[in-house]
Amino acid sequence: MTYTVARMDGRWVHVVRFARTVAFSTEQNWFMVCFDWEQPNRRRSQFRWVPASTRFDAVREFVGV
Repeated sequence: MTYTVARMDGRWVHVVRFARTVAFSTEQNWFMVCFDWEQPNRRRSQFRWVPASTRFDAVREFVGV
């Protein structure tokens, strides 16, 4: 499995998914990011939708298990 992580506001986040439309906004193109991605799957709780216009300082892809 490949993980995409990005540096946003001085913090590394996991880019979980991309969606063209979301129910809470008329804007298009959103990313869901996870702020506590270093936790085991069942303990992750800090997810947030950010617009695709958000600028990331760096983006990396990792191959993991």
